[in-house]
Amino acid sequence: MLLITSPVAQSHASGRAPLDLTGPAGVQTVSKYFEYTTDPAWQLRVADFVEPSAVVMRPLPGPIPDFGYTPARIWLRLDVRNASTDIRNWRFFAHANFTQQIAVYRIAPGGAVTTLLDLTEDSPFSARPIDNPQLVAPFDLLPGERATLVVMYYSQGSSRISMSVETPDSFDSQAQIAQAKSYAFYGMMLVMIALASVALVVLRQWVFAAYAAYLTSVLLYIAHADGTAFQHIWPDFPRFNSMASIPGGSAVMIFASLFAISFLQTARYHKIMHRVLLAVIAVVLGVDIFLALVDPQLLKRLLVLMISISVLACLVAGLVAARTRFREVRFYVFAWFAGFIPACLFTARFGFGIEPEFVTAYDAIRLALIFDALMMGLAIFDRYNHLRQAAMEETLAHAQRNLALSQRLALLEDSYQQLSTTARQREESVKDTVHDLRQPMQALRLSLRQLLGLKADGGADIGQVESALGYMERLVADRLADRSGGEREGVSPSSDVTPMAGQAANEPGLHGVLRGVADMFAGEAAAKGLGLRLVLAAPDAGVAAYPLMRILANLVSNAIKYTQQGRIVIALRSVGGEHRVEVHDTGPGLSGAAFEQALLRNQRLDRDRDLAEGNGLGLSVVKDIADANGWRITSCPHRRTGASIGIAIPDVATATARRASG
Repeated sequence: MLLITSPVAQSHASGRAPLDLTGPAGVQTVSKYFEYTTDPAWQLRVADFVEPSAVVMRPLPGPIPDFGYTPARIWLRLDVRNASTDIRNWRFFAHANFTQQIAVYRIAPGGAVTTLLDLTEDSPFSARPIDNPQLVAPFDLLPGERATLVVMYYSQGSSRISMSVETPDSFDSQAQIAQAKSYAFYGMMLVMIALASVALVVLRQWVFAAYAAYLTSVLLYIAHADGTAFQHIWPDFPRFNSMASIPGGSAVMIFASLFAISFLQTARYHKIMHRVLLAVIAVVLGVDIFLALVDPQLLKRLLVLMISISVLACLVAGLVAARTRFREVRFYVFAWFAGFIPACLFTARFGFGIEPEFVTAYDAIRLALIFDALMMGLAIFDRYNHLRQAAMEETLAHAQRNLALSQRLALLEDSYQQLSTTARQREESVKDTVHDLRQPMQALRLSLRQLLGLKADGGADIGQVESALGYMERLVADRLADRSGGEREGVSPSSDVTPMAGQAANEPGLHGVLRGVADMFAGEAAAKGLGLRLVLAAPDAGVAAYPLMRILANLVSNAIKYTQQGRIVIALRSVGGEHRVEVHDTGPGLSGAAFEQALLRNQRLDRDRDLAEGNGLGLSVVKDIADANGWRITSCPHRRTGASIGIAIPDVATATARRASG
């Protein structure tokens, strides 16, 4: 409750009993002698408290000055008398590191006013009369002398400030103890931050980054709270120091939540708690942004409450995880139980004015935070110890799985190679078929034009059409049989082999095959102005008709394609107990290295690229079919012009004898 007074009554100072100083006067003792008034309008001045004073003063309503979060200035008055015999130097000690305004005045019995301390939010640390993180005003009071101390202060945060009167020795003793406690706390926190940073670099796990950030924010927040940060880190930035509790406290809550998210893996295991922790971060940031400039005092009050809420959220998240993963998160739970204690003490002190008597709030906070940080560090390393053991077991199981998988993979690779080979063979077979069909299609197209009367200078030979149709029907039927029945036993799909044991009853002999090819391409040759002659200089014999027809169709087609004028001759002769089928043309010629290159698949001679279109399949198809049937393909090296390509075909008796001897 705020008690608002006004200068309307005479002071009752004459009846006040002063505080007799025989030595240090503690917080509880000094508070009994304090009188106060509040100044909502900020109108009072120290001169208003010089006797006779018209300001109505009242005793403190509690054990220490505490007026909540108020926009008013607080005025305190304390009458003191030096009852000692040997002490003349004193310290008025306000147990706070910073307030937006604080002034301490000494009023002598005659009414003379001396300013002992006068600091605002723009006063650097060097403006303090004593180099100490807390607010201290030194004053002189001779033995037996009496004076009035008047204190004015305003704080954007809590107005709760403990105050005492100390001797130089008692103050130095307290300062040394406080400094030792602080530096011990800072040292332990810095060691843990360093260890977390090293672990982050070595292990490259983001949980260490969140842990180090949490420890750093806690360290800075406590350093600000006890005044060390203003004394050593930012002594020339008092306005930042007046607001440093906002970013410091917010960072503690944010990084604590991020650490909980990272360590507990809430996104994976605990979806609800993951959303709760993200909500804590969002609320903290939202409140900071909205109230930082609008109402900093309300923001500080809310952050005091939110610290306990955020710590409770982290603790509950740990308890939820402990239900299924206790061994992995046990130290985390212990840590946040320890962290919940200082959070509650902090909120109780600055939010509700409750101060424990058995221990000071900051001592309890430091001890709890050290334990909290140690437990969190243990939690991280304990978790990774479990993960390491699990990883070893997983590695063994993984090695066994890998062995089995490697064996299966080897089998699959063998199968894959077989399938790849089969697929390539089928692909090449399809290419060969398309290539072979193109040649009789051209011949058939020309013959049909003649039948339909598109050529006025000659009639059509029905034999040409029948030869072309028969060839294509056989080619398509053979390919369909390959696709429906797979590979024929002992024969590659791309080879189109007909065994040499003899010809089928309904198949033509050598003469019939050569006549059919001549009929098939007669129209195409005539259309280009070339002569096409058939020379049968050897008796007829049995042969694998379909493969031979494919070979001759490719050779004759190439001869017509690359011959610009002259003629093509298809010949059959007998040489050394075998038949030789030859195709001669008057084109650019093909022998030696050029012939060997032309036999390669998808290879075309540079000289032929401008003569005619092609894909480099013709002679390679011829070679594949000849090899598959035991025939030899050769080129005559002695021709001056044109190309002569021959196919050596053993007769049936010779082939049978060779197979028997082999």
